[in-house]
Amino acid sequence: MISMKYSFVCEEDGKNIKRFLSENIDGFSLAKIDRQLKLGEIRINGKKTRENILLSFGDKVDIFIPESMVEAPVIETVYEDDNIIVVFKPVNMDTENNLVRLVSSKIGLKVFAVHRLDRNTEGLVILAKDRETESLLMRAIKERKIIKTYRALLSGTFENKKFTATAYLKKDEKAAKVNVFSLPVSGAKEIVTRLETVAEYDGYSDVEIELVTGRTHQIRAHAAFLGHPVLGDGKYSTNSINNKFGFKRQQLRAVKLVFGGCKGKLEYLNGKVIKV
Repeated sequence: MISMKYSFVCEEDGKNIKRFLSENIDGFSLAKIDRQLKLGEIRINGKKTRENILLSFGDKVDIFIPESMVEAPVIETVYEDDNIIVVFKPVNMDTENNLVRLVSSKIGLKVFAVHRLDRNTEGLVILAKDRETESLLMRAIKERKIIKTYRALLSGTFENKKFTATAYLKKDEKAAKVNVFSLPVSGAKEIVTRLETVAEYDGYSDVEIELVTGRTHQIRAHAAFLGHPVLGDGKYSTNSINNKFGFKRQQLRAVKLVFGGCKGKLEYLNGKVIKV
């Protein structure tokens, strides 16, 4: 029987292993997780466990699941050529481990992620088919030449329908989140986010968001700092807001990529637009 390996990294303290895995593997029940736990098919930091122990921040969790027990997630290929593949990442999937593994298996070639989306953010991800391509793309991203655009449902409405917001973001590793400040503080990095309202509804807005800088949790944290958290976000929004509008899943999607600054063998990509 062939088993699939799923890997995750815990981003908070005190969550038991069964609950953690049920939240990370879409459609895989607690009963099935309990079965794999009893069979010794779950490892924490490389060591087998058969107990429903509490996890700590940074713990790596691996679970081995027979192919027959889980429906493989659909990963849509949006664009592909000899050097790159752009796919639509579903929710409840991390970029570095499971997306890379599944795409590599799908096309029969090891791929490399050049940027990432949060586990609960769906949308476009660029994967390189070799190390040279990975390096060239990462340089273009670092130089802010590849433009990434998102759509989100944000709480409330904006007086200014199109504007650029600047703030300062500092990671809080212990809490597995980031904090945003209006003025520079020690250890913080500048963040720049462009927002444009596309539509307004009863108490929330559909907003197009362009990342000028690309920091950890930037959109979610910056939107919350502005007083308009992403609906369904369990980390930077609140239960009262999410329950009010009935969103149980984070309403954030990466919808467009505009290539620029690509050098060498990737010059043909400059000006290319990929969107969903």
